[in-house]
Amino acid sequence: MCLFSRLYDLGVFVVPAFLDDATCGRLRAAMDSGRAASAEVYVDGYVVDERVRRAFDVDVDPAIVDEVERALDAVRGDVSRFFDTALTTMEGPGFLRYPPGGFYRAHRDRLDAEREEGLPRRVSAVLFLTCCEGGALRLHGVDAAGQPIIADIPPAAGTLVAFRSDVLHEVLPVIAGVRDAIVDWFY
Repeated sequence: MCLFSRLYDLGVFVVPAFLDDATCGRLRAAMDSGRAASAEVYVDGYVVDERVRRAFDVDVDPAIVDEVERALDAVRGDVSRFFDTALTTMEGPGFLRYPPGGFYRAHRDRLDAEREEGLPRRVSAVLFLTCCEGGALRLHGVDAAGQPIIADIPPAAGTLVAFRSDVLHEVLPVIAGVRDAIVDWFY
């Protein structure tokens, strides 16, 4: 089964050239000059656990954050129509850097009702800024017949991928290069 068929079966929204190369380069440069800290996971509170996630969360200039928020907000209507659900706002972009050996084990982005605190994640968005060897976004699901299905989306600079936040997914280990990406969640 080809990748596009698997993405269709999983209900994945993809825009291959959402950002151009120059914009990706500018955003990566902003990450290069930002402060990086080990990315956290939620396990009874937010903690760093490199057995689950090996990546860096990078703080960038607020003007860059605003630019990315505007770009994602501009596509919110298309994403809302694709998933046939009203999407009112976003959580705010996170800038992530996965060095060689970086990964994120299988997880879901949708928080349980006790932790949602009025901000329910409905659709997750990943915006790739680099290409690298490894580092694919792996989505897990089932097809119409109830059979397990997996789709690996390799990082391609400028590509936007959106999927329901309750979909099990992971970042496969980066083999060579650096996987820079921006994540956000539509509510």
